Amino acid sequence: MLNAQALNDSISVHYANYKEDYNRWKTVYEQCVQHALFPNALYLGLQDKLWIGSISNQIEQNVNKQITVLDTSANGNILDLLAIYNSANCFVKIDMNKSMQNDFYRELIKNLNNSGHYQYLAGLVDTDQISFNITTLLDYSIRPDTLINMLQRTKDSSLLKFKEVLITPGNVLLVRTAMIFGFSAQFHLKKRLPQEEEDKLKNEVFVKLGDHGENLRIKGMSDQNVLRVSINRNYTVFGQFFTFK
Repeated sequence: MLNAQALNDSISVHYANYKEDYNRWKTVYEQCVQHALFPNALYLGLQDKLWIGSISNQIEQNVNKQITVLDTSANGNILDLLAIYNSANCFVKIDMNKSMQNDFYRELIKNLNNSGHYQYLAGLVDTDQISFNITTLLDYSIRPDTLINMLQRTKDSSLLKFKEVLITPGNVLLVRTAMIFGFSAQFHLKKRLPQEEEDKLKNEVFVKLGDHGENLRIKGMSDQNVLRVSINRNYTVFGQFFTFK
């Protein structure tokens, strides 16, 4: 057997605002899915580089890079390896402190800057009049017993490499996540747009952001100086990590 031990968040509490941010997101989670947050959950902010099955350490966020246990399991029934605990469409307006507001704002600006023609909007966001909402929240995990059994009997070269990385001292596996599938931001503009641009945005415009379904939608509201931007991208907010020995 592979021995596994869950990490607790003692490794993260030294970060500024960690506990306050943790508790605010915990409230969002529990209100959204009507269930207590899972044990040994580490708060990760809006993390878009860690997904279920990621192997990480204190130096690199994703040590195994493209080696993913979910893609190489050779098992047609993915639910043998995954357990879904909760999911909900919450459309929650989050009561944010300054650091959380900054997290969402950075993501908004980063994605606007990658939106081609509409990147000019990044410089027009009025930060004094902005609100954020999340949409869908999902809590799911790898089944550790199924994973261990699979790694013990596999002859698949990718999975053997995955196992080698996994049991390297200092590495940890992300076995459970609470994820949001993007968010929306509504804000005033610092100045009116040219009429041509206003006309374009009366109907929602769609911008592809990546190769895995990431996209951005922009819509002008009835108040012509207000925009709503919806970002569809997966963010891991809480994670449960195991170290294998």
